[in-house]
Amino acid sequence: MIAEQIIGKSFMGALGYNLRKFNLKDISQRAELLETNFASMDLGLIKMEINLVRRMRPAVGNYVYHTSLNFSQEENEKLSNDKLLAIASDYLQGMGFTNNQYMIFRHYDAGHPHIHLLANRIKFDGGIVSDSKNFDHSEALSRKLERLHDLKPVMQSKYIAIQTSPNNIKVFPTKSTFRRSPKKGEIEMVVRTGEASHKMLVQEKLLLILNQPKRSMQDFIQQCEAEDVHLLFNQATTGHISGITFFYKDFKAKGQALGSRFKWIEIVKQLDYEQDRDRQSISEANGRTKAKYGELTPVGTGNTADGRRNDLTTPVPDAEKLVDLGQPYHTDNEDAERDTTADGEVESNGSKTGNLPETTSGNVDNNLTGDWRDAGYGIQISDDEDDALKRRKRRGNGR
Repeated sequence: MIAEQIIGKSFMGALGYNLRKFNLKDISQRAELLETNFASMDLGLIKMEINLVRRMRPAVGNYVYHTSLNFSQEENEKLSNDKLLAIASDYLQGMGFTNNQYMIFRHYDAGHPHIHLLANRIKFDGGIVSDSKNFDHSEALSRKLERLHDLKPVMQSKYIAIQTSPNNIKVFPTKSTFRRSPKKGEIEMVVRTGEASHKMLVQEKLLLILNQPKRSMQDFIQQCEAEDVHLLFNQATTGHISGITFFYKDFKAKGQALGSRFKWIEIVKQLDYEQDRDRQSISEANGRTKAKYGELTPVGTGNTADGRRNDLTTPVPDAEKLVDLGQPYHTDNEDAERDTTADGEVESNGSKTGNLPETTSGNVDNNLTGDWRDAGYGIQISDDEDDALKRRKRRGNGR
């Protein structure tokens, strides 16, 4: 699930964009109003209700929150209106919209299922939903809702959601600055096939394991092998470890080739490791790896055994196998690689007729562009900065 957010100044403009979708020529593509807490769909009354709430916070300019939640086309059959309403409700509450005016629309005019959420940032009690770091907040929340509602996850993200117990889901930063970015060939492969390279998958699998509280060396080895990642430790006769190599199918790479976090010197900081105690477990792991892969050749940058780049397709690792997690070892949240490519361009099936809500006053402007993010109506994209901070900056500049 991918959320695209806009914060703007015109509620009626954003509403006009959504209402225009009710009159599309193709009946199967007409939008639906799934839910609202406005008293009426009369445009005059809606504007009156908005203005009554705005009077409590007249200094707030960008009071409109307009977001689309986008899903994979292959999920279309299971995304009933009730399912989408549950997702929308959880998203709004997770973003802080617990006592606000809102509308939820379902659109059918794209190559994938999506809904639009339109809300007033000003609460009924005069409070306001902060927009500070709302993009990070939205991304972390999206990962949690993917797990909660059994949605197809975004492969590359700043965050990852883990089911820590039957009734609890935790979100952890992936700490992507500690892994090497994908090379040009890998990015092209992802765009071409829609699948991650083996290198990217190994990084994700290891992050799932390393983002747990300190575990024993034996647990680390067992979890890696359960994810089909096999380990070869550079172990001296004294038991001293000076490096580690990872094997996954026909891919192999030293820890440094995956990123600094995967070097032995970093991994050992995150494990409950004692050289003498764990010497036997490491030696046995080396034996299993050698038995599986035979005569091992020197490895470095992550090529397949015959030197080709790895273009094989592999399913995304199942994070649900990991349970009872605590806080992540690395807690700072840096920019990460993200796969925002569309999951499909197949046309939607089924004929959906969305009846335009009854209105008794006001006209909806027909001069609409095709993209809601570029539509008119005074919707303005604002920086990810809350209004209070902007006021402090203005006061500082005026001195």
